[in-house]
Order: sequence, then C-alpha cells, then structure tokens
Amino acid sequence: MHSLSDSRTKRLLDLVVLLLDARRPISLSELREQFSEYRTTKPEAGARAFERDKATLLEMGVPLRFVTPEDDAEAPLEGGYLIDRQRYRLPEINLTADEVAVLVTTAAAARSQNEFPYRHAAEMAMRKLMFDLSGLSSKPRRRVRQVAPQAPSGNEVVLHLPTVYRTGALSEHLEQIQDAVHLRKRVTFEYDAQRPGSHAPVPFAAGASPPAASSSGDGLPGDSDGELTAATAGEPRTVDPYGLVYRQGAWLLVGFCHRAQAIRRFRVDRILKLSVAPKPRTPDFEVPKDFSLHEQGAISPWRFEREPPLAATLWVSEDTPWVVDEDFGPAQRKKGEHHGKAGTVVEFDCRNPDYVVSRVLSAAGSLCLLSPPVLRQRISEAAATLARRNAEHSSSASAAATLTSVSA
Repeated sequence: MHSLSDSRTKRLLDLVVLLLDARRPISLSELREQFSEYRTTKPEAGARAFERDKATLLEMGVPLRFVTPEDDAEAPLEGGYLIDRQRYRLPEINLTADEVAVLVTTAAAARSQNEFPYRHAAEMAMRKLMFDLSGLSSKPRRRVRQVAPQAPSGNEVVLHLPTVYRTGALSEHLEQIQDAVHLRKRVTFEYDAQRPGSHAPVPFAAGASPPAASSSGDGLPGDSDGELTAATAGEPRTVDPYGLVYRQGAWLLVGFCHRAQAIRRFRVDRILKLSVAPKPRTPDFEVPKDFSLHEQGAISPWRFEREPPLAATLWVSEDTPWVVDEDFGPAQRKKGEHHGKAGTVVEFDCRNPDYVVSRVLSAAGSLCLLSPPVLRQRISEAAATLARRNAEHSSSASAAATLTSVSA
C-alpha cells in the first residue's frame, strides 16, 4: 500500500462515512458537491480523482460498488455508489479464555519476527484485544487472580522459533510479495536453492542420484521444483503469486511457476533480485477457484515432486501410528502384517524417493517399503553404504585406541 497524505486520508475516511450513512446510492454529481477535489473546472479531472480514490478503497478491502436503477429503484438515473454494510462490518466475536490465550501466544510469535509483514498489525490487534478484555465479567478475572500466585515464579510462555538463514532483503521481499498477492501481480526473481541454512543430504549409494538441489536437510520446507539443476539455478523465475505461508521457520511463496507450468513453492529467504510487474491497478492473473493455500502451503515431503511418480506400498508398524496420518496425498490405507507384526499398509504415488529412503532407514524397523523393487533396491544400497561407513569408522577408532595404548 502506497503512503497517503493526511488530506487524502481524511477525504477517504469522509467518503467511507458518507457512503455508509447514505440511505440510497450516491451519484458522482452528488459526490462532487461534497468534495472539492471532485469539483474541478474540467469534469474529467474530478472524475479521475474519484476513480483513484475508488481504486484505493477497493484495494483496502472496502466493498464499494456501483448501483444502477435496474439494481435499486432508489438509485439515481446516472447510477450511484454505496458500501455493502453486511460485508463491511464484521459480526461481533465472543472469545473464551482459552481462545484469547491462543491469540496472545500466536501474536507473540508473530511480533518476535522482524521480517513479518503484519507485525505492526498484530501489535495493534493485541492492544485492541487487551482493551476489550476490560469488558469481561469480574468473576473470570477473580478466578485468574486466585490461580496465578500458585504458579512458579517466572513461569511464562516460551516460544521456540527455528533459526534460519536471514538476509537484509527478506523483509523487503515479503512486503513486495504480499502486495503482489493482494493485487494479483506477477513476480520475477532469481532463486538460489543452495543458499546457506538448507544443507542437502549426502546421497547414500555411490550410484544413487543426488537429491534435488532444493531439498532441505534441516527439516525445513524447500522449493518443490524437481527440475532445478546447477545450470539453471540462476535463471529468472516468473511466478503468479497465490499466497504466503509460514511453516517450520521459513516463509514460502506458493504460486504458479511459468517455467514448470505447475504450482510450486519457493522459500522467500532464497529469492534474489525480486521484481513485481508494473501497472498495479491491473491484475495479471486470476487465482483458480479450486486452489487451496492450506493444501498447497502445508504439503509434506512425502508429496514433493522430485522424480516421476512410482506406485509405492509402505508398511507402518503399530508402534508409530502417527506416520499413517502424515500427508501422503491421495492414498489407500488398510491393516496389514509384516513378518508377523501388526501395522498399517499405505499405498501412494512416490515422487520424492530420497525422502522415503531417509525415513525408512531412520525408522529402525518401524517402517518398511514393500514395493516397488527399484526403490527397495535404493534402500538396500543406502543401508549397505551406511554399514560400510560405520565399519570403516569403527576400524579407524579401534586402530587409534591401539596406537594410544602402545604409546603409553
């Protein structure tokens, strides 16, 4: 949002108040009588000034609309403007004590991040919430005072925010992207998937292909474009930004990548030289009606698209039932045994085999990949490589201990 002068801010507020209080649609000619900025020597100049104000109000989310006599019998012949009161005024919200506690904790996490675009808005919301809490009945407040002294001294809410790579441009990029999302403007940027703070795992087997450059070994979500290579890492990306998501300590831009011709996710802290398309009043794209930011932004590594899909069958031991509830995408689940042990069998399309290899090896027997054979072979090769490395390390440690003993 561009900064507004004091006089224009006052005019916009007066315009909103006038249209909210109006009992019928107000024509442009009537608005000219109320505002000198619209009452110019050349009517075209006044009309342009009103159009700029109207665009600003729409950009701010004010539901301003034009009404004709066919829409409303009370509208003037030339048509008029009004603000939809039902859409403009939010219904009253009554929060429980637990809901207030969740909001306070969430706001504390947001305010602790200097890069968060809505940090100031979160601060203002908290002040408003604290002011409204003064209207709560005295009974709940007495109950809180009775419990508080029993709590240990210094017992406060502690939030752990993962430490990730930060750049001086992160805050600026977040602000640019949020404006582009709101105005539906296309963005272009260079993407560095090898940026510090996202160490890719080392391939286990000598013949195994390395993970995608954007794979994140630190547990943070990364770019989901499996076609990224060293030769193309610096090439500009053109993306229609659909939304921003904060997940596991990293901001993700979710949008339609024109190079991949598909929806992709990009970590904002890996974006370089970001630019937004000109003409902010003219949208460059429309967000698909079936798009879900929650679905695309919270996608798990099981669903990352690194390689062509393979029909996979995974056995999950009953000792680790939570794995069954992870996001595999469209999957079939059924009860099944493996070597006499009870568990659940999950059938899904695997596009991120390196992640499957690492999960199965780290599960210590609670996960077993039943098919396909080609992926089972990769797991066997990775396990053999780890065993060989462990044996070499043990031999080296034993030799060093013997040498120390002889020297002593």
